Amino acid sequence: MAALCGAVLSSIASTVSAQITPTVERTTARARAMVDGGDGAMARTLLDSLVSAVPIGTIDLAEALYWRAVLAERIGDSERDWKRLVIDVPLSPRVSDALARLGELEMLRGHPADARVYFARLLRDFPSGATRAKGLLWLTRTYFEERNMAGGCSALDSLRGVEIPDGELRLQSDDLQRRCPGALANPSSNTAGKSVPVSAGPGKNSAKPAAVADEKPAAGVGRYSVQLAAYDTRAEAADAVKRLTKRDIDARVDGEQRPFRVRVGYHATRAEASNALSRLKKLGFDGFVAERAP
Repeated sequence: MAALCGAVLSSIASTVSAQITPTVERTTARARAMVDGGDGAMARTLLDSLVSAVPIGTIDLAEALYWRAVLAERIGDSERDWKRLVIDVPLSPRVSDALARLGELEMLRGHPADARVYFARLLRDFPSGATRAKGLLWLTRTYFEERNMAGGCSALDSLRGVEIPDGELRLQSDDLQRRCPGALANPSSNTAGKSVPVSAGPGKNSAKPAAVADEKPAAGVGRYSVQLAAYDTRAEAADAVKRLTKRDIDARVDGEQRPFRVRVGYHATRAEASNALSRLKKLGFDGFVAERAP
């Protein structure tokens, strides 16, 4: 492994570039393939070496941090890299993803007000296109999580005039619209949007999130699962499981020592687990396919 890392890192450009170098692209692609093949530990070692070798402040650093965060096993490691990306490479196109992921982490922790700070910045710094649609959908969820239906529906109504791409974002939008009767009668129209609320007190109205749970084979059957997060303490992992269970997602804590992994489902094949991950993404959750703990 040392020889492999040395060969990879020796070819990384030492000058600042506005483009991702081919070597970084190949290295991050190799790391993703390693994780898909079940060798997450080696993938993370490769990415650690890559982050250490690329020049500070470059697009290459942003790309290396991005994939190390995506493929991290512990939620704290992901958070560290998302924050470093935003601070150290503020002009990288990956910053919008990092802000969204930081907000998502706070939502997973059950801190919607903290998450709203990241989504509001996402909307401020990236005010157009699919990024705006994603930010508004997440902003809506922060209010719904606080049972503030008025705030949530107002944020959702700001999607008027915003083109929502087909696929996951469209499905998420359709799900949220069902909680706001009369909102977004024509969400892709050119009607001028309203201003986006960035703070509001808890409301009295509430609505249970749409129940879209992962398919649930018999417990213990199947080699693969979807991992949503990992924590250094069982208490944190258990809290995340409780929040997911309230959304009818059959989550559990895997492992008897840290990191305590929050995982969903049991699947016989990686393809089945990938399909389950796609369904969870439609709910706004992100993660990766992992071999479940013994």
